[in-house]
Amino acid sequence: MAEFDFAALQELVLDPGAEKRGEIHDGIFDRISQILRASQSTGQLPSAPDAVPLFRHVLLRQSLRDGQQAQLRVPTRPGWPDREAWASCGVRAHSEANGHVLIEAQPWSASWLGSTDNPVFEDIFAERNVRLDWQRPIDPFLGETSGFRSYVSPGQREAVRSAFLLPPGETLIVALPTGSGKSFVAQAPVLVRGLEGGLSLCIVPTTALVLDQARQMRDMLKRRFPRRDVPPLAWHSGLGVEDRAAIKAAIREGRQGILYCSPEAATGALLPALYEAAKVGSLSYLIIDEAHLVSQWGDGFRPAFQMLAGVRRGLLAACPAGAPFRTLLMSATLTPDTVATIEALFGPTRIVHMIASIHLRPEPQYWVHREDDPNEKDRKVLEILRHAPRPFILYVTKRSDAKRWIKLLRQTGYARLDCFHGETSDLSRRRIIEQWSENRLDGIVATSAFGVGIDKQDVRTVVHATVPETLDRYYQEVGRGGRDGCPSASFLIYSRRDQEIADQIASPSLISDELAFERWSTMYGGSNQLDGIGQLLEVDLAAVPPRLRQQSDYNQSWNMRTLIMMARAGMIQLESQPPSKIAQHEVEAGSDFEARNEEYWSTYFQRAVIGMHEFGLLSKERFEELIGQERQRSLVAADENRSLLDKLLSGSVEISSLLDKLYRSNAPGRSVIVSRACGGCPVHRRIGSVDTNYSAPPAFGIEEVGAYDLSSFTSRFPQLDLREPVIMPIDGTSDDAALISLLKDFVSLFGVREVATTAAFRHRNSAIANLHKQSEDHLLLLHSLEEEATLPSSYNSLV
Repeated sequence: MAEFDFAALQELVLDPGAEKRGEIHDGIFDRISQILRASQSTGQLPSAPDAVPLFRHVLLRQSLRDGQQAQLRVPTRPGWPDREAWASCGVRAHSEANGHVLIEAQPWSASWLGSTDNPVFEDIFAERNVRLDWQRPIDPFLGETSGFRSYVSPGQREAVRSAFLLPPGETLIVALPTGSGKSFVAQAPVLVRGLEGGLSLCIVPTTALVLDQARQMRDMLKRRFPRRDVPPLAWHSGLGVEDRAAIKAAIREGRQGILYCSPEAATGALLPALYEAAKVGSLSYLIIDEAHLVSQWGDGFRPAFQMLAGVRRGLLAACPAGAPFRTLLMSATLTPDTVATIEALFGPTRIVHMIASIHLRPEPQYWVHREDDPNEKDRKVLEILRHAPRPFILYVTKRSDAKRWIKLLRQTGYARLDCFHGETSDLSRRRIIEQWSENRLDGIVATSAFGVGIDKQDVRTVVHATVPETLDRYYQEVGRGGRDGCPSASFLIYSRRDQEIADQIASPSLISDELAFERWSTMYGGSNQLDGIGQLLEVDLAAVPPRLRQQSDYNQSWNMRTLIMMARAGMIQLESQPPSKIAQHEVEAGSDFEARNEEYWSTYFQRAVIGMHEFGLLSKERFEELIGQERQRSLVAADENRSLLDKLLSGSVEISSLLDKLYRSNAPGRSVIVSRACGGCPVHRRIGSVDTNYSAPPAFGIEEVGAYDLSSFTSRFPQLDLREPVIMPIDGTSDDAALISLLKDFVSLFGVREVATTAAFRHRNSAIANLHKQSEDHLLLLHSLEEEATLPSSYNSLV
């Protein structure tokens, strides 16, 4: 069937009951079609305020694509907008005849913006892809298992390869921009080794992401193993008792392959099964997505994220000799401060590697406007939304603001939108995510709770009617738009009061030295020794310092924050022990550890296990010296972030330069070079240029890879130094077939892991794509010599 197009839309407008002409794969056509179909029985649009911006969007897009004014003939009957309603959204209605008018869309210029910032949103409607193509040929062993023909970027390629080559027991930090394929880093090992090749535990922050990632992985596994049954891959609150038991059994028996879950699940109900898997060496990867949340201190602080560091240490200690799992921490936004926190929690430094290939997003275009009068600010936000490309997200800071805005917008007549904040129930969240993904919602009013893990490709507008507390959060939320590579709009409209609230929130929630020592002393005083010598302690997070009166979640959170600060300062290590060992006295009493309910787990994990580095921590003076240094580091990082945000609000500094300063790092071994891009900002519009022709960000694999047995190679070729590439010259008289045969022998007999050839040699010898089949584990990396000249390899290679 042909694709649904602009002409088909015109037919549907005139006759909503007509048979659909063409498949609808376009989001805007889909949204308008839903509205028109809903009008079939009454002849009236369900909601004109929803429909008019969508018509404006499709008209402007068509005009920009055709290079001439696009028009649609629409009814004038009751239930359809009149001329005034069309005009309020920048749509001109004229030439009325036979109960219809012709409508055409006009550019929008806001009278309260400067001349260089007008017209607003025009490039976004064109929907022309601005993302540069940095694809690279995929390694054949992965192309065969995934069905992909290329890596999204050099950064994705190096991250995936490094995940395979990472020494067991060590940690890899992966920093890749949104849209660069981080998910595939976790998926690739499972596709290659199959479901019986060890468990990859993928920890993600939201139920929406758990379900979405599991769905994607399930589809890939079904394509890879069409005759195999794929077990449930998502652990979430909606699972029944039988599914939960089946997943735990599969983990213990080495049949699960991959599982997506929340940090609370990984540090709670799943932990006994994870320890059993670790003991028999069937835990292969521990993967934490959106790893920047590990260092979050504000309202989004979740102790379970930080407790993962201790759980990881405990699980590693349970692994048999020679079979520890690998740890991956992935994010699109990692500041140097966040990397330092991850390194402190998931180190030691000598076992932490980093892959960072960062380019700024070329899709967002930025507008910034200050309005201190609350009524005027509301009026301007409503004006923005009447003209904004769909779909949109309206971000605010407080739940009360989100509730106020959704009420106001619904009173204005909008129906195809919903509200998402920290108090939104799990059931409502799943419903909203489903409707959002199916184009049944055109807008979301949200706090920062909305966005993480929600991979909506065609979001066109992100409006901030607030000041995010950090530039990092702002950029993360702006990044919800334009994930398909087409331009998106970021409109930040704020008041002085918004700025003051952001400053208050941005100040790190760091406990004072005196209170920190008091909390630490209380927890230590009630601790249990787990090793008999006082170096491994179980502490009670519910312990109440003397000056407080009763236990609360607030108290427990601050106790956890105290331990996290101590761990970041290098004063302690977060650890864990097998649950059965910690609760040995309860097991001996005959209680069934596995059968305990969620209420038990919430109480059980009020305890934390820590490793003591020095006993001087019982000295108040020594404690406050070390904790003070950590506090000062956190405050300096927060001040720098706030300063960058203030410059953004001023509109006087080009935005990509601010983001470059935020994410660039010169730390030894943690260098991050940012490839700058900006689709347009106040500064760029004043000087009449944009910066979307960004250079390919550097992408280097890890330097130290896992050990491989090369004894057979060195015994056969003692004259070769494997610290350097093995070079085989090829000239015009070479016998390609003989060379391919020789390469097969090298791969099968001597464990060669990498082959680099010229592009011409690879092109004329398709058999090279099957070399990986000669390898025992089917792992073989193929490079081109053209790239190798600029990106020298660090792996055992044959050239």
